[in-house]
Amino acid sequence: MSDKKLQILTISLSRHLTGHPINDIITKNWSQAPDNQANRFNNVGFDFDGKNVTGALDQLKETLAGHPWDGILVGWCIRGKPEHTAIFERIMAVCIGFSRGHPEAKVLFCTGPDNLVEATLRNFP
Repeated sequence: MSDKKLQILTISLSRHLTGHPINDIITKNWSQAPDNQANRFNNVGFDFDGKNVTGALDQLKETLAGHPWDGILVGWCIRGKPEHTAIFERIMAVCIGFSRGHPEAKVLFCTGPDNLVEATLRNFP
């Protein structure tokens, strides 16, 4: 088994909606993970700016292009509310564009802010 950490980008509206940066939520989730599983992953949060969607999409494209991501986790706060459907569709278009050039990259989905670890481990057992 390789010592290389799997690179996971987590895209979230958490900061925009609640004021909590996604990196804080990621850190909390992984601190409760079983059996030192966090050591296998480098999780990076991406706080999507829901007020400047075009600018946030451009930043997302840059972030994706600048790193060899193994997984892209799209947060529940983006896809779980009907009023965010248009943002979700645009984010997914960017993720699909990235995955065309990186077919090994997985797109992951969680069911809420307490499910980030489970979603990651489900896709990278």
